[in-house]
Amino acid sequence: MDPIITKPWSFLGTWFQNDDHTPFATAYGKTLWDYFTHDPQLKDLINDGLPSDSQLVTSVLVDNCKGAFEGLDSLVDVGGGTGTTAKAIADTFPLMECTVFDLPNIVAGLQGSKNLKYVGGNMFEAFPVADAILLK
Repeated sequence: MDPIITKPWSFLGTWFQNDDHTPFATAYGKTLWDYFTHDPQLKDLINDGLPSDSQLVTSVLVDNCKGAFEGLDSLVDVGGGTGTTAKAIADTFPLMECTVFDLPNIVAGLQGSKNLKYVGGNMFEAFPVADAILLK
C-alpha cells in the first residue's frame, strides 16, 4: 500500500473532531483530488484502478438493471473518469445522450461518440443537466 493512501487512517481520531470532509483532508490539508492533481504518480495509480471497479458495476447495471434506464433521453455520469460505465450504457441505449463529467485534467483528450461526450468541471460547483445523474 502506498503511504500517501495509508497515512489518513492515522488521522481518523482527529478527523472525527474537526470539520474536514475526509481523513485525507485532515492528513494533507487538501482533498485527494486536489492532491493528485499535483502528483502525477498518484493520479496514474488512482486512474488506472478506477476502471476495474467500473467494469464490475457496469456489467451489473447493463445486464440486470436495464429497466432503470429505459425511457431516459439523457444521463450524466458524475465522476465518470474515462467513461467505462457511460460507454457501456451508451452502447446499450444508442438513443440516450450520455455525458461523462469529471475533472478537466481527467477528461482532457478523451474522445466521445455519437451519443457520448466528455465534459470537464467540478461537481461541487455545478454539473450538466440530464434526465438521470449516475453517482457510483
